[in-house]
Amino acid sequence: MRLAGVRLVAITDRRRMVPADVLERGSWPAIAAAFGAAVQRLVDRAGAGLLVQVREKDLDGGPLLALVRVALATGARVAVNERVDVALAAGAHAVHLPERGLSVADARSLAPDLAIGISCHTVDAVRAAAQAGADLAQLGPIWATPDKGPPLGAASLGAARRALASSPTHLVAVGGIDSPALAAAALAAGADATAAIRAAWSGALPG
Repeated sequence: MRLAGVRLVAITDRRRMVPADVLERGSWPAIAAAFGAAVQRLVDRAGAGLLVQVREKDLDGGPLLALVRVALATGARVAVNERVDVALAAGAHAVHLPERGLSVADARSLAPDLAIGISCHTVDAVRAAAQAGADLAQLGPIWATPDKGPPLGAASLGAARRALASSPTHLVAVGGIDSPALAAAALAAGADATAAIRAAWSGALPG
């Protein structure tokens, strides 16, 4: 499986990774350097089980490509959110699709060598992702997260694990995972890995 061994998906947010004064100056070489340094610090803590999901949805292709390239330069495995073109241009490892974005089949036809992840919000969506050939299904929110709707609860991970049966699709829990204890609970409930934004870049994960 293309993403074997992934235990933590660190979803980027440059506003949490880059000092505010660097962002305010607007120099993209400086922003990219600080962004890469933040990824490197996490690589040093998390090791080979890390996947960095570059999710800077407000950026145009050029600045986004710069951030993906500096993330790759750390040696981390890197997924690009939605932008198959940027993932291919950078030589990234994966592309991560929103639930209502490109289909897995369309993304695979464009980029047959990329691993493909997809966001899922129900167990049925996880099952459909696996049947479509997704390498990774990210299910959430598992616990309460601002602006993400009602939490699904840890039991949904067990249901998703049963739905996957013998599928090689990697199951990732996302949403409200802000401590090592909750990460461990998600793994115990059936997830192969956990995903986080705030906790990843604050140092709360991995623990």
